[in-house]
Amino acid sequence: MNLLIRDIDPILVRQLDERAEKQRCSRQELLKGLLTTWCAEGVQSTQVTRLERQLEANTLHLKRSATELEQLTKLFREVMHDD
Repeated sequence: MNLLIRDIDPILVRQLDERAEKQRCSRQELLKGLLTTWCAEGVQSTQVTRLERQLEANTLHLKRSATELEQLTKLFREVMHDD
C-alpha cells in the first residue's frame, strides 16, 4: 500500500534525507522503518498496559484470598482448641 504525505517542511525533509544517508538507505526505507517501529511500539504499549491492569487485578484477588485463608485458619484453630 502506498502513502502520500503532503506539505512537509523542507528542513524536515533535508533532516530525513541526512539521516537516511547516514543509515545508507533511501528516505522511503527510513520512513517505512520509523513508521513500522512506531506502530509496533504502540501495539506493545497497549499490550503492556492491558497486562499491567490484569496483574493489578490478580494481585488484588490474591490479597483477598490470603485474607480469607487467614480468617479460615484462625477459625479452624479456634474449633480445634474447643475440643
